[in-house]
Amino acid sequence: MTTDFSCDALLAFLKQAGIEGLINPASARSRRNAVEQLSVELSDEERADVREISVDELALRFHKLEGSSIRPEALELYANRFRMGLTDFLRYAEGPQNFESVGVEKTRTFKRRKDGKSPLNREQRAAERIRLEALENPSQIVPVPLRERETAYVANLPLDLTMEEAEKIARVVRAYAAERNREVEAS
Repeated sequence: MTTDFSCDALLAFLKQAGIEGLINPASARSRRNAVEQLSVELSDEERADVREISVDELALRFHKLEGSSIRPEALELYANRFRMGLTDFLRYAEGPQNFESVGVEKTRTFKRRKDGKSPLNREQRAAERIRLEALENPSQIVPVPLRERETAYVANLPLDLTMEEAEKIARVVRAYAAERNREVEAS
């Protein structure tokens, strides 16, 4: 059961839910983005406990701050995404085993296993984490978790990377590993 209802916990949930496939990853990213955008107007109390947030009031405060620089339909979209992210977060906090997203998009969402763990295997979670972190990371450095306390960083991957290009990169990495293994065996 979740006891941390801070804005940071909400953002962490949206990231993890996208990685684990509990929420469609694209939806999780858009909801997280909406929370990040609107959260600049959160009071300290709301930031500490998101259960205190009235999304409609938050959107009004945000609109007053931003004035005419944001279109009303864009603000409404942010508010709806924030509301859905908040609802999912609170539902998950009530019971992770029975969690089901309020979103209508079902593509790539998975129910948790009976033991409460993610239904995705390690590679699927790592792939989604890489996609999320690549979009969140303005310097386009993608961390690739390898093993305990060991991460490789890949830089400058295009967001429209094709499978053919990914395979080409993978072949180079495999060749590097094979060459290093031969050097170790020779010593």
